[in-house]
Amino acid sequence: MNDLIKRSITGILFVAVIVGATLAGYLYFAGLFLVILALTIWEFYSVANHGATNLVKPTSAFIVSIAMYAAPLAFQLSFKWVVISVGLYTLGSIAIIVSELFYTKSNPLHSWSLFITGQAYIVIPFTLLNAMNVLFDHHILLAFFVLIWAYDSGAYLVGITFGKHRLLERVSPKKSWEGAVGGWLVTCGVSLIFAHYVPSLSSMAWLGYATIVAVVGTFGDLIESLMKRTLQIKDSGKILPGHGGMLDRFDSLLLTTPVIFIYLLFLLKVM
Repeated sequence: MNDLIKRSITGILFVAVIVGATLAGYLYFAGLFLVILALTIWEFYSVANHGATNLVKPTSAFIVSIAMYAAPLAFQLSFKWVVISVGLYTLGSIAIIVSELFYTKSNPLHSWSLFITGQAYIVIPFTLLNAMNVLFDHHILLAFFVLIWAYDSGAYLVGITFGKHRLLERVSPKKSWEGAVGGWLVTCGVSLIFAHYVPSLSSMAWLGYATIVAVVGTFGDLIESLMKRTLQIKDSGKILPGHGGMLDRFDSLLLTTPVIFIYLLFLLKVM
């Protein structure tokens, strides 16, 4: 099976699973992204340590992150459970930091910085994605994924056809300004389709949604490219045939989610 067929099959299954979970209800979505969170954390710590991560560290980081990830679901019960979730997360994080006192062959500064970076880069975005799942209409959440996919596809197709001016060649030699602008225009077009069918946001708000996805998503992609270039690796993993790893697949989403969450919170005034 050649790479193009492998990539296409993986892409179709990937989209189908996410769309299905989004439309099925918030518990299905939360369950799916809990699995994705586990895989992404494992991959991040493995990649950051050049594949030599001690088994305990990513496992501990994931167990602790469950408490934070569950906070939006706890919101459905009562605020008391949100406080409990955040409290458990805080205590677990402190325990991981303190545990470095008992490792004789570790680099504590490296471990602490790596743990905190993983939480900020992966756990917080996936937690806020789960909060979007709880707080907002599932069509608005579905639009988030569709707009990211629209931008990626538009930027790729326009870039390989018309791309001449490199966006940031030192970090990602293949990305071009033409691709970025083309991807943004495609994303804006798709957002106006959503504006027609999901009137809870105005057309201008949908265009703002698309612009955030395009601009912040590009930075997310470039940041992951910089990480891989620094570590001298081609892909962050091999779990998705033809697509690389979880970080390769969710790089745009990780940086965009916090910004989109604040944007929608402000527009929809749900709290």
